[in-house]
Amino acid sequence: MKVGIKKQQENEWLVHIGCGAVKMDRFAVELLSITLEHLLALERGESHSTLKSYIKLGLRLKELKPLELQKLLREVDNQDVLVLMMVARDAGLSDSVISNIGGIMAKQLHEDLQKATMPSEETAKEAIKRVVEKLFELEGLGQIEFVNDRTQYI
Repeated sequence: MKVGIKKQQENEWLVHIGCGAVKMDRFAVELLSITLEHLLALERGESHSTLKSYIKLGLRLKELKPLELQKLLREVDNQDVLVLMMVARDAGLSDSVISNIGGIMAKQLHEDLQKATMPSEETAKEAIKRVVEKLFELEGLGQIEFVNDRTQYI
């Protein structure tokens, strides 16, 4: 079965699967990609964690410039960010968030990271989903931009 993806508008994608077509937002397209990775891994007899795929999406925060990360952090719930930091266990992400969230909140997040218990997988996925959806929303509105080595300007 073939899968095709075509961008319709800023946050609208048309996904063709076999002879069917479905309109999806960007987060749903990313979830489809995660699901396809999961199925391919299972087909090869390997294990695959959907939570790790969610974390991979959440780690995109590290690619943002400080001002853009600050915009995002103002828009999302601090508890969702805390959950992402806890399950990701990525020093670069934690340092980036703590240095861009503001003094009082940085102290609070640091303390919460020390004391908080690990959330369930479903709770973690929901929290990461909210952060990543806001990330994609702000990118779609042009308020933040991911810049990498393939980015080109005319």
